[in-house]
Amino acid sequence: MRELKVSELSVSLKDKGQPLVDKLSFRLGAGESLILLGQSGCGKTMTCRAVMGLLEKSRFRVSGSASLDGGELLGMPEKHRAGIYGKKVAFVPQNPMTALDPSVSIGRQMDETLHLHTKLNRAQRQARIRASLLEAGLEETERVCHSRPNMLSGGMIQRVLIALALSTGAELVIADEPTTALDVVLRNETVDAFVRLRAKGAAVLFVTHDFAAARRLGGEVLVMREGTLVERGDVREVWASPEKEYTKALVRASALSKGARHADR
Repeated sequence: MRELKVSELSVSLKDKGQPLVDKLSFRLGAGESLILLGQSGCGKTMTCRAVMGLLEKSRFRVSGSASLDGGELLGMPEKHRAGIYGKKVAFVPQNPMTALDPSVSIGRQMDETLHLHTKLNRAQRQARIRASLLEAGLEETERVCHSRPNMLSGGMIQRVLIALALSTGAELVIADEPTTALDVVLRNETVDAFVRLRAKGAAVLFVTHDFAAARRLGGEVLVMREGTLVERGDVREVWASPEKEYTKALVRASALSKGARHADR
């Protein structure tokens, strides 16, 4: 992947004029991370779903452009999209349980994904699955492979999905609030897995309301409020010296939350 380029992206409900995302533009290159940060309902998830073509056409109006290596994603026919998503583009949702079949073991689901998107034989697929699980921070590879999703914690399932992205060699990983339900230790381990993905050359589009997770990942941050861009810049610089009052409020809230966690220890 060379570049994901989003230009003047707007999303609104067809029966209402109020935009959910209003003329948002950004670019993301290989080996880079871009963070969409803001409170719930600010348009972060809507942006990702629009880029991935996951919004119902009967309900939403999407305009602007989202291109991957020069190829337009918005309005892409389903048969073409199927050849990109899952292999070139991986999605890690906020609720990872919804992304996996609860009746099938993790190992079988990963094997089926690799069988679909690679030319590896079975032995090669099994070796790659276990290597990817280890790289995603899951050391008990045999137990994970033989478990069904409901037998693992939410943090483990998040890392299974990251392992899937590693195993298929995804070039763009879109993560929607992947650390929301995790404690501090699991949050840090999960973010570190995304750092490893980026080190392998993948681009990471990371959605969060958590400045701590954003700072750990690093990269450019786009602070959003009510569908509009409020502030942008290097995430650590924005954290240290926010310019807008809304961003300052987010920084204060994150600092208070961090203090509360320390007080609980």
